[in-house]
Amino acid sequence: MAIYHLNVKNISRGDGRSVVAAAAYRAGEVLPNDAEEKLSDFGGRRDVIANGIRLPVGAPEWMADRTTLWNAVELAERRHDARLAKEIEFALPRELPHSTWLTVAHAMADAYTAQGFVADFAIHDDGTQHNPHVHILLTTRVVTSEGFGPKIRSADGRQFITDARATWERVANAALKAAGVSAVIDSRSYAKRKLDHTPGQHRGPDKQERRAKRQRQRERERMTSEHDDRDLPVPDPDGSPIHPRELAAAEGRMLSDLEREEPPVFQEPNGDPTAAQQVIERQNSRTLTDDDAAAYRLAPDDTLDWLNSPISSQDETVLERWENHLDWLDASDQRPSAPAGDGSWQEPDRKHR
Repeated sequence: MAIYHLNVKNISRGDGRSVVAAAAYRAGEVLPNDAEEKLSDFGGRRDVIANGIRLPVGAPEWMADRTTLWNAVELAERRHDARLAKEIEFALPRELPHSTWLTVAHAMADAYTAQGFVADFAIHDDGTQHNPHVHILLTTRVVTSEGFGPKIRSADGRQFITDARATWERVANAALKAAGVSAVIDSRSYAKRKLDHTPGQHRGPDKQERRAKRQRQRERERMTSEHDDRDLPVPDPDGSPIHPRELAAAEGRMLSDLEREEPPVFQEPNGDPTAAQQVIERQNSRTLTDDDAAAYRLAPDDTLDWLNSPISSQDETVLERWENHLDWLDASDQRPSAPAGDGSWQEPDRKHR
């Protein structure tokens, strides 16, 4: 006896779901979602083996386009809690050869196109054949040449589920028999078959498991990046890791600072230049007697000590603060007032008096 599993569920707007996003997820595609004004992006899924759309007789050709079909379904439903689609999800028996999966998916979808539904199917398998299964999304309204008509009420009751289980039993057993496999499936419960067995519990999707799987996938993608070992972090002088891109950016900023032409920094000399000039002028304007003038001429190397009366303490303080800044009085020599080539101020030559 092969494993039997079939589940029927609704895709409802009242549950906060979008049928465009549901179709994109099952088909593993990127679909423009007009209602949500975004892309429902599930492209690149590796577990989608095949997908397709089967149309009932008389359906317009545009319904074969997945984007156009499900956006039109969203537009046709006005209610905030509208049922947008029915989904039939069933497990493929492991005994069923891989080559027959598409055939049974078509047969199951065609069983519903014959009843007036548009069937969008997708076959999923992770490569291990541990849980191959099929999703079929069914429209819920009558299909006309202009679009969608009223609701198909035959999909509302429990009989729809019972018929779906019986239909899959018939399709699967026919495929197993055609493949030469002796195993069969039975849609009846253990109780109806009067078997003393505990029914299996379908685990279903686990949000935390899916989230962890996506995280592992992102980590693998980062580990298999195109960068070589030269892109790995290196330690800074303190031992903390720093990325080579950050190191290169810091070096670039340092070189830019070195190459930038900074204006020369002017440093004001100590003291008041006006006060120092007034002291010098007072000394130079003093009246000399003939004897003082003769003494000055006879002692040219002692130019500051020939005066008998010393200068005031205030004038002496001003001159001491300016003893290295007297060359500004000489208009022919401007060397102390010019900044150096590197922009810093050069001290006056103490020997240049």
